[in-house]
Amino acid sequence: MVGNISKGSGFIWNAIKILLAIALVWFIYSKTNLSDISELFKNVSVNWLVVSFLFFCLMTMMKAVQYYMLSGRQTLYARVLSIVVVQNVVTNFIAAGAGIASYLTMFHVDESVRLRKAAATFIIAKIGDLVAVWCILSVAGVILWNQITVLRIAVIVMLAIIPLAIGILLLVIVVRQKFLKVVDALLNGIGLGHFTIIQRGLDALQYLAEQKASVVFRILLTAVACSLVYMALTMLWILSNLLAYSMIIPAAVVVFVSSWIQLISWIPIQVFGGLGVMETSQVYLYGLFGIPAVQMATVSVGLRVSLYLFNLISLLYIPLNTFLRRRESPLQSS
Repeated sequence: MVGNISKGSGFIWNAIKILLAIALVWFIYSKTNLSDISELFKNVSVNWLVVSFLFFCLMTMMKAVQYYMLSGRQTLYARVLSIVVVQNVVTNFIAAGAGIASYLTMFHVDESVRLRKAAATFIIAKIGDLVAVWCILSVAGVILWNQITVLRIAVIVMLAIIPLAIGILLLVIVVRQKFLKVVDALLNGIGLGHFTIIQRGLDALQYLAEQKASVVFRILLTAVACSLVYMALTMLWILSNLLAYSMIIPAAVVVFVSSWIQLISWIPIQVFGGLGVMETSQVYLYGLFGIPAVQMATVSVGLRVSLYLFNLISLLYIPLNTFLRRRESPLQSS
């Protein structure tokens, strides 16, 4: 009965997200037209597009480095990179939840990593990303303080909420089992305990609570260091992508807007890589800095096409890696 309720609510929620994406895509299209979009692609800078793709590859490789190190190097880095490539593609063409599921499944089934450890690695990596976003939002917020009067309160609230979220994780590490029992009882009391994603999250927290505090803190520091490099590459990717479509925007503005879009991307209201949600966010946030909605809406179409194209090209790594591994196997056996 509980499983049927979970499936039914999941179907309804996915339908709502798809309808939201359709509505927002229509909103973005209403701000531009086919002739402007056609002109955009005619004038795209191939050189900057190539640079953008290189940064996209470096981002993917850096995320794989993070997972590789946080998982205790239990599997080959080349295999972890394959998992990240698949996760990115599934996330951007289906949904974030499906991307997470593919990550957990491939780590657990293909690489024999315990499911709890794989989930814990993912959570720690996300905590590292959260710290990195907090850092870049803080710096960009200070630089642009006089220009963000509309978002000042939102920035202050977000800069307070993120450390609070991280503090809860630290509380798990310190208080351990007692805290988890309270959280488990609370979630079951409000009817959320039966959801698979909640159960896996609790199992991951249980795994972390069983580790020594010093070990977890060391892993957290590794995650934050990797996330800072990853976010730096992300900002360079976004800047070069904008330049490919002839959008020259101050770096501080791009960093500020991108940090907000990173935070928005974690809200579970998106499908197809945040289709519609990301474009609408870009039009609104860049509009606060005087960039016309028509221009940004048109460019956002180009950015979406680039994202999908880069993900599809990255899939070539998987057969290439398989081919190289097969070539190495006969040499090792001989």
